[in-house]
Amino acid sequence: MVISDLQPELFNRFSQVLKHDKLHHAFLFSGGFGAMEMAIWLAQSCFCLDRKDGLPCGQCRECRLVAANDFTDLHIVGPDGQTIKTQQIRDLLLTFSQSGFETNRQVVIIDGAEKLHINAANALLKSIEEPESEIYIFLLTASENMVLETIKSRAQVITFPSQSQMIQNYLEQQGTLKTDASIISEVVTSLTEAEDLAGDKVFLESVKQLDKFTQTLANSADEALLQIMQLAPLFKDKKMQGLAFNILAIFFVKRRQANWAQNVFTAQKYWRANVNFQASLEKIILG
Repeated sequence: MVISDLQPELFNRFSQVLKHDKLHHAFLFSGGFGAMEMAIWLAQSCFCLDRKDGLPCGQCRECRLVAANDFTDLHIVGPDGQTIKTQQIRDLLLTFSQSGFETNRQVVIIDGAEKLHINAANALLKSIEEPESEIYIFLLTASENMVLETIKSRAQVITFPSQSQMIQNYLEQQGTLKTDASIISEVVTSLTEAEDLAGDKVFLESVKQLDKFTQTLANSADEALLQIMQLAPLFKDKKMQGLAFNILAIFFVKRRQANWAQNVFTAQKYWRANVNFQASLEKIILG
């Protein structure tokens, strides 16, 4: 799907911005869904040689290279491990002291802005406040509340709605069960991620085990503790563990078990502070 389908209201809004050549130099895209697609589309608008009313054509050499992340004056930065490190930003800043290689513009997309190390964020601030050349910076985050206030205050914050109903409808049309499509639609930040999860049989089975855990907890905390021993190994990497917390919170909220949902958020904080995943899950029960 193209960005006009993923985020039609924001697409129309930015179309007017581009038409009047009023694109701000620094944005924080909050919410995730369609944010990368929007940043790429706006990057194309900066380099396209055949714009119509300010909008990129999507077909020229520049547009195709930007879409493939193969354009010299486009820089996409993401976490190296669990954080975006200071050296990554310092390397980026070296390019800012020069004009672009192919144009006089440069575009930077920082995916996972909430993972900027504090020193990396501080190094970036000056370039956001006083860019040395024609630079456009797009910071993407699914967790705005975890982005440093100093960053937020210097960028225009744009909220991207989740579009969960659209994702659910799409997945159901592709043959995904309604119950699975509903859960997936509430935890993903892109259509590609939704499709990947819908096709992952191990993930779908793990979701069923999370649902079973919430039902067990309603009846017996002791049995739920034993169940965690089988549950924890199902979620091996950090991404899947993060999804597990989000899905548990959704199940508890849907069952109107607000206290358990709050315990999930508390347990997730422990996990983010590098507490073992299984021990963090136990925090849901033990408080």
